[in-house]
Amino acid sequence: MSPDGEPVARAVLAWVPLVGHLYHFVLLINVTSALGYSETILGRVRASLLVVFTLVTAWLGWLTWNAPWWTWTWPTWSYAVACVISGLVIGPLGSLRLAVRKTPKGIMGTSSRHHATDAAPRERYRGPGAGRRWLALPGNQSLELRLREWEVAFTNLPHALDGLRILQISDTHFSTGYTRDYFDWVMDHCQDQPADLVVLTGDVVEDQATIGWIEPVLGRLEARLGKFAILGNHDHEHGASAIAAAIKNSGYHMLEGQWLTLNLDGQTLAIGGTSAPWGPLFAHEDVPEADFRLLLCHTPDLFPRAPAWGVDFMLSGHNHGGQIRLPLVGPIFMPSRYSRRFDRGFFRKGQTLMYASEGLGGKHPVRYGCVPEVAWFTLGRA
Repeated sequence: MSPDGEPVARAVLAWVPLVGHLYHFVLLINVTSALGYSETILGRVRASLLVVFTLVTAWLGWLTWNAPWWTWTWPTWSYAVACVISGLVIGPLGSLRLAVRKTPKGIMGTSSRHHATDAAPRERYRGPGAGRRWLALPGNQSLELRLREWEVAFTNLPHALDGLRILQISDTHFSTGYTRDYFDWVMDHCQDQPADLVVLTGDVVEDQATIGWIEPVLGRLEARLGKFAILGNHDHEHGASAIAAAIKNSGYHMLEGQWLTLNLDGQTLAIGGTSAPWGPLFAHEDVPEADFRLLLCHTPDLFPRAPAWGVDFMLSGHNHGGQIRLPLVGPIFMPSRYSRRFDRGFFRKGQTLMYASEGLGGKHPVRYGCVPEVAWFTLGRA
């Protein structure tokens, strides 16, 4: 190789394993974030992983630039090969899989997009808390809203549930980074359309100072057959009992590790809920006999277990669609033991259909390529 070409070749050899090393770091962050630990413990884990990542990155870069690969020790050489495979094959294939994944059959949808800043200046929605600085970022889509309308067909849907309409709201993450005005603006849109069921799928509160928002905001919603809710991992960090009490006072049935059954014209709809692994998980024998089962599950990670419970429709949140979705790459950080697999939208396994919501808020209210959403589902017979 000519002397002029050698620096270029070394630069290429340095970047390929480093991209794969970054993939490994992201994978570890994603998986450890889904194991049920508290945010305090996870913060320490993430900090430790960042230190290790930085040191190994520096080591790999120095080694690739200064020493021929055939002089490396076999553990270093083996890890570098794993990084190359991850950087050139596994990571890109994962992004491609997300890009080409199709909505399962029997589902049709429409959506409309709205901007809170069309109704009032941005400053009206920025609170005094730390999150206000995120809301000021150029292009941040956290003050937008996508209203989704889904028609979902089930082959086994009881006649009594034909046309049943469900409104799902997930991951509001009430915090003082916002003012309450943004969430009131969202509820204005939600009240425009009727629902038979309203469901909350967790992470209602991010800041204990906003627990008082629950009743005046979420209590505004009405549903013909009832309102149902579960908690999320962030709720367990910020006063779960007080949050649950406020949700109950807003007219919702709390379904933490529980099921209940509704009788509709002689046919039964069972509704269950769990925020496991942070909250209680029901036992398999606790799943009731029913003509149709709806499960509220904060994390999509329990989806592979849902068919064994006889669940027909599962509604989740937690992953927020990644909040930041890069062109071609897709989402990066996602708190799931399956990493980016259940990022957003519909997934089917056997008889079970799941929808993973992109949610409304986030611990850090910053969104690019991932607009906050609420969704209505109208059930029909296939």
